[in-house]
Amino acid sequence: MKNERFNQVVVIAVVLGLCVLIPWPSPIEAQNAPERGPTGLNIHTAFLKSEGLHQFGELSDGGYGANAGVTWMPSTTGNVGLRFDFSYTVYGSESTPTCLTTPCWIEGDLVTRNNIFQFGMGPEWTMSNGPIQPYLYATAGPSSFFTTLEARHCGRRVYDDCSETNPDTYQSDWGLAWNAGGGLRYHFSEFFGLDLSYTYQHHGVRDYLVEGDLALNDDGTITIDNLRHSRANSLVFQIGLNINVPQWG
Repeated sequence: MKNERFNQVVVIAVVLGLCVLIPWPSPIEAQNAPERGPTGLNIHTAFLKSEGLHQFGELSDGGYGANAGVTWMPSTTGNVGLRFDFSYTVYGSESTPTCLTTPCWIEGDLVTRNNIFQFGMGPEWTMSNGPIQPYLYATAGPSSFFTTLEARHCGRRVYDDCSETNPDTYQSDWGLAWNAGGGLRYHFSEFFGLDLSYTYQHHGVRDYLVEGDLALNDDGTITIDNLRHSRANSLVFQIGLNINVPQWG
């Protein structure tokens, strides 16, 4: 049920985004506009919203993060190119008040984050030329589920900044992942465009932690109470900016 609601929200967001942001050309403008081919270098960066599937989705809340990458389409391969992707997702975070000194003169928080890092490369196919370009892609590469803990202290005055220690990693699991998805690029200028995509991420069976699995004990020790072991696949919606060096046909 949660995945169905997520899919409905994604579809509505895509439709509304296209209706609001795309100034659809008239038939005369479309005939006179020069054709824009996908050949060249496409640089993409995006905000992402993920939703876990099956047991992973039941144990964790939806994740948020960022994606960045490039797609190179040589003129010799037509509309097919090579895509490189990097993504970082936080699928769970919790903050626990604590004393940073003994006696407790300085108070702060211990921040636990559950993260996913992924790199992938693979083919991308742009299905049409012009300012509106639907595309399909598939990538494969390593991914890591890891949980970090760091101390954060904020000053007592309003204008004080928060300081954080370097995070310590208490659990990590590396493995091979692959993605399959598609999207739509709309070029509202020669070099810049809107990029929407929807992707299935397959990480397979992994070891991972969710909120509450890393225990902060009263004696100062840190233990893993429950290490999860299940399929950890996700659906991901991304919205961002595309920068390209176009070749006019």
